[in-house]
Amino acid sequence: MARHAQEFNCTECSFFNYPMLSDKMNGNFTVICGNCGHEHYRTIKMGVITGDRHNYAADHGDTIHVPKSATSKEKRKMGKILQMRQMETAGLSK
Repeated sequence: MARHAQEFNCTECSFFNYPMLSDKMNGNFTVICGNCGHEHYRTIKMGVITGDRHNYAADHGDTIHVPKSATSKEKRKMGKILQMRQMETAGLSK
C-alpha cells in the first residue's frame, strides 16, 4: 500500500493542504483543513482527491484531519509522479 501527498486548496483560508493518502482509498471523505478547520466534502479515487464534491447528507466515509505541518500558505512544487497520478485519476492521461 503506497501513500502519496495530495494537494488541495482551502476555500476559507486559502492555505494549501497536503494530506498523505493511501492509493487504496476510494469514496466520499470529509477532509479537515489543517490551518482553519474548514470541512471539505471530497471524493477520493485511488488515493487522489478529485474535484468532485459530495453532499454532507450523503455517506461521507471517514474524516481526514490534515496536520498543521502539512499546510502551507505558498503552493509547494509537485513532483512528476504526483502530477501523472492526478491526471490519470482525472482521466486526462494519454
